[in-house]
Amino acid sequence: MAGLKKITSALVSVFHKENLDEIVKKLEALGIEIYSTGGTFRFIEDLGVSVKSVENLTGYPSILGGRVKTLHPKVFGGILARRENEGDLSQLSEYEIPALDLVIVDLYPFEETVASGASEQDIIEKIDIGGISLIRAAAKNFKDVLIVASQDQYSSLSNLLNEKQGETSIEDRKGFAAHAFSVSSNYDAAIFKYFNPENTNQERISLNNGSVLRYGENPHQQATFYKFQNSKSGAGLSEANVLQGKALSYNNMLDADAAWKSASDAYHSVTHLEGKVAVSVIKHLNPCGLAVTNDLMKSLEMAWAGDPISAFGGIICFTDAVIKEVAEWFAKKFVEIIIAPSYSDEALEVFGKKKNLRVLEISVKPEITGEKLFRSISGGMLVQDEDEGLETEFKNVTEIHFNSNKLNLTKFGLIACKHLKSNAIALVTENSDGSFWLTAAGMGQPNRLDSLRYLTIPRFNLKESVNIEESVLISDAFFPFRDSIEAANEYGIKYIVEPGGSIRDDEVIEACNEFGIAMIFTGKRHFKH
Repeated sequence: MAGLKKITSALVSVFHKENLDEIVKKLEALGIEIYSTGGTFRFIEDLGVSVKSVENLTGYPSILGGRVKTLHPKVFGGILARRENEGDLSQLSEYEIPALDLVIVDLYPFEETVASGASEQDIIEKIDIGGISLIRAAAKNFKDVLIVASQDQYSSLSNLLNEKQGETSIEDRKGFAAHAFSVSSNYDAAIFKYFNPENTNQERISLNNGSVLRYGENPHQQATFYKFQNSKSGAGLSEANVLQGKALSYNNMLDADAAWKSASDAYHSVTHLEGKVAVSVIKHLNPCGLAVTNDLMKSLEMAWAGDPISAFGGIICFTDAVIKEVAEWFAKKFVEIIIAPSYSDEALEVFGKKKNLRVLEISVKPEITGEKLFRSISGGMLVQDEDEGLETEFKNVTEIHFNSNKLNLTKFGLIACKHLKSNAIALVTENSDGSFWLTAAGMGQPNRLDSLRYLTIPRFNLKESVNIEESVLISDAFFPFRDSIEAANEYGIKYIVEPGGSIRDDEVIEACNEFGIAMIFTGKRHFKH
């Protein structure tokens, strides 16, 4: 094949040595001269493979506790020399520098060391200098040098060596170089984040190993899922174990994430129930059902009852193991995805009868993750903190004081409302056994009054056995006029929670006093677009 270059010499210097033995044995079989250093040199020598020491090449030993091993002109000259440049070749000859056609190197495990909770000194020592320099040098000179920058490419290198018997094309070398720069940029991004955890005017996002999805929001849109390494949110959707069902689409992943977050947050919001189980029912990113009880089946039934029409085709998330009884409950119901921390074998056998049903296994999300949310706009990126944590201070603002026995319900309601799209209204109810559920909700409306009057109240009125006077109405932002209070009064609502902050707060409070409604301000709004 025209344009092929023969590999005659290789530099091998790696931290991870798993599966390296097959590679170096193949290099020896192809007659390729191998240079190495430190632990890699000893590893290759122990294999009985002929190898030359970099220290003998440079005339310098590894110094500064291993910080300097390969940083020398006799190494980098052999990598960076342009083979078509007579001046470069003349200098290689003058200074007795061997041309290096293949560089196999990987990087110290910086991200893994940070994630392990190691000391700062240990973390700093895992900032690779020689390795990253070798990668950049070899990738820059891809016209002449093949760079293998991580273990992930050992298989590709092995196939290449077998297929072309030690020769490479420009396409081969450029492809490996692209991967090398991906490795180096990801590494630098991780180091930047370590040194710059709180700076809000700089950000580095490194996305790797994307999984192509079936399609985007619509079938004509392409989509890819990228996983953040060392996510703070625990396992999360990125690490979900898909036990059955067809591949997830873009919309499936968004809805599944919303279900996982809302169920987990609801679980954490309730502290008085032993053996608590939260269940969320999600449709188009909104909880149409949410409940926390001390019984798995009851939580499911109450979450579904929140809006059984919208629950059709929804995504269901549990915070406890799913058993056979739960699986059988779905026999005549259509849902897209079931999510839970674990499943009994009998439950999986029942679900297996629905071949298209996706069954995901994910642990409960931590209460606080400290993660960032990223959202693109035309020509830019918006970054914000995750909306996490519960309000702990409530301010009575009306003549009738808010019933203190309803504060736990209020905390649950704030979580429910937080996960609804603005303008959002949530109506939550406590049962006699101390369990909570989202009884009705209005969301995604251009004004708050419509969310209350035309969505929340009609959905609540379908539940004849629930006393609206004992329920709590939550708004994700302040009521700008008294009209919403008037509407709430028409239907008998007696408890309202909102953040406050309107220039007409006095007018709204006056309306509550007029109608005998107790209101508290939280001082914290929860917009969700």
